[in-house]
Parts: sequence; structure tokens; C-alpha cells
Amino acid sequence: MPIRYKIAPHVVEIIESLQKAGYETYLVGGAVRDLLLGLEPKDYDLSTSATPEQIKHLFGRRKVMIIGKRFRLAHYYHGHEIIEISTFRRKPDKLVPVVTPGKKLVFHDNSFGNSYEDAFRRDFTINAIFYDPVKNQIIDHCGQGMSDLECGVVRMIGDPAERFTEDPVRILRALKLVGQYGFRISLETEKALIEKMPLIATCPHSRLSLELEKLLKKTSCDKTLKILYEYNFLSYFLPRVHFNWNKPECQEMLKLLELRNARVDNGIYRNSLSLVVAVMAFPFVYSSMDRTDGAQLWDYHPRIEKDIRHIILNLFHPHSFPKQLVFSSVSAIMLQTSLLRDSSHKRTARHPRYQHALELQEILKLTGKIKLP
Repeated sequence: MPIRYKIAPHVVEIIESLQKAGYETYLVGGAVRDLLLGLEPKDYDLSTSATPEQIKHLFGRRKVMIIGKRFRLAHYYHGHEIIEISTFRRKPDKLVPVVTPGKKLVFHDNSFGNSYEDAFRRDFTINAIFYDPVKNQIIDHCGQGMSDLECGVVRMIGDPAERFTEDPVRILRALKLVGQYGFRISLETEKALIEKMPLIATCPHSRLSLELEKLLKKTSCDKTLKILYEYNFLSYFLPRVHFNWNKPECQEMLKLLELRNARVDNGIYRNSLSLVVAVMAFPFVYSSMDRTDGAQLWDYHPRIEKDIRHIILNLFHPHSFPKQLVFSSVSAIMLQTSLLRDSSHKRTARHPRYQHALELQEILKLTGKIKLP
């Protein structure tokens, strides 16, 4: 069966509309990679010869919004879903480095090109495969994308050292592919990755925090964290987790993450980032308890709430999460004793964070190692 029939119909319709209007258009990136691997894409990205303004003119302002400063993109809205449509780009003759406040390095890259040039400015060969669902045609401009995908190889397009220097976040993305799919990194790419790893410190914290959120929402996050540790990337990315890696708290954290991820994959839990944060922080909260005075660390008290929040912020330093997300994670931890005392859950069920707290408690019970009071 052609992979065309595995693509959401409305995505194919968007591609057809752009092509009928005279614009070369393809499905690109991770969606193509996942489809070829027999997986269901989480989202869809399109690339086209149409400019953002032409896309907006074709579909109308109610359907399309133009976003971005570094890259101008068109967001097509289909209900609550966003389909990202980018214009073909080429690598500029010279990338201009700009040091932002806080001495964070950013390279501007906003030159339009053709589909061939666009493929070669992408990061890895397996992410540079284009697919035309109208013609049922796969386009591999790089010439190695399909073979690398079949062999499970992460290979940088172009000079790896130069490409990692242009954007050090590519280091994290390469390691995420290893963790998520069990791929291996090509020797030349791996050598440059290790050499350029310290450059990750030049990236804006806000951008890295968003990358962390994406990583933790994947149900492969436990495997990816192990890969980050093996490559010593965790010492730059999550130094507190790296430092505590061989301690019981961190090993219990990985076990809890594995259980949470399995339950999301099986459709038992919805994919909630605040639950992931609570799951990761809980072993560290538990070990910090002073049980000599008989107090319960998660019984409600402003000081205790502050302590748990501090543990979470410290664990994920130097990254930051939205305040509401942290509050939700803290609440899920603090509700554990209430769930046990209120056996019928009549009162506790009214709490807005009840579902997260219940899911956390179910995971804790599965391990059998952490005993709740």
C-alpha cells in the first residue's frame, strides 16, 4: 500500500491545492521518515516553492497565519491542528552570526531557493527525503537518505563540523534520533558531534528549554536520556541529572519514566508534560524527606510546596518551564497523601490536578520500591 493512504486526507488536499496553483510542494521531514518506517506521524510539515504571502493569499487569512523572524513560515490551521508550510530555502553564501543579549549565538538563514537546495540545507539525510502524495513519488535529492534510513544511520548533510557550528542544537537532535529509533551515528558525524558538543552552551536557554519539552513529551524520553548520558551531552544539557545519574534517585526516575511512557503508548494515559516532570522529580522529593519528625513532605504547607518547586527547578536547571506546568507537577506530588486518606476519592476528585496525581500514584505503586505513607 502506498504511504499516500497513511497520510491525513486534509494534508493531501493542501498539497494538491498548492500544486494546482502552480507551486511545487512536498511532504517533508520527520513525517516522511516516520511513514517510511511504518509509524504514524505526530504532525505534518510541508515545503513548497510558494512564498508565505502566496500561501496566505491562496488559502485566505482565516486559514493561514505567517509567523517567524529568523524563518518566515506559514501555519495552516485545520481545526486545532497546525500544518507548518515552509518555502524552499537555500544555504546563504555566508551565514551572519549575531550575538544576542547574554552572548548567545544565532545565525540568520532566510534565503529562498528550490527543492534541491532546500534538501541540502536540512540537517540529516534521513530528514531530507521529500514525498509527493499526488504522484506517489519519493524524492531523495541527497542520494543517501533512503539507504541511511534502511540501515538506521544518522548522517549529517555536508561538513558535520561546520553544520554543528552553524546550529549546535543539531547535536541534540542527532542524539534524539538515536534514542527514539535506536539508530547509530555515522563515524564522521559522531566525531564532529563530540568535538563541537561544548557549543551547546552558546544556544539561547529559551530555545533549549523548548527542545527539552519536546524531548520529554516523547515516549522514548527514558531511552534518549540514557543516550545523552552515554555521550556526555547530559553534563551540558541537564547537569543536575548528569551529576546524580548513578544515584538511586536517578535510577528510580528512569524506571518511573519507563512505566509512564509504556502507559502512554498503550493509550492508558494521555501525554502530559506536567506528569513527566512530576515523575522525574518524585524520587528526589521523596529522598529529601525528613521522616524523623513524622511529617509528610507532601502534606499541604506553603514551605513544603516551595521546597518541592525548588527541587523541580534545580533538577531541570538551567531550563525553565511555564509556571502553570510547574504548579501542576507540584500539586500532583503533594496530593499523594490525600489520595490515600480519601479512599473513595470523593473530595480529592474535585481537585483540578486529581487526574495527574492519580496517574502518578498508579506508577509509584507499580514500582513497589517507593512506599507512600
